Amino acid sequence: MPENKLESYAILSAMLPTYFWFQMKELVDIGCGIRLTEEESRNSVRDALIAAIKTFFDSGMQPDEVMDLIPVKPIGEHEMQIKAIYQDKLIPLFEKIKSY
Repeated sequence: MPENKLESYAILSAMLPTYFWFQMKELVDIGCGIRLTEEESRNSVRDALIAAIKTFFDSGMQPDEVMDLIPVKPIGEHEMQIKAIYQDKLIPLFEKIKSY
């Protein structure tokens, strides 16, 4: 990768799993609490995430089209807060690490 993009890749690749791991764990835990076994819950979350990634990146659809595929969005009312957290944390972190 180009040296001038190292920090960008660090934010979007190296650190990216940390943005989602706690959410995956929480969803597995919820699955276990709503009558799925841990194995069923883990498999369900894993399979849904793989399908979601393939749909988002490989379907040929625009992001807005993909996001409109499922009409029920249980945490949709918090989407702006989640986006704000990413903006408030990741942009300053990028600025901080690129200055080193």
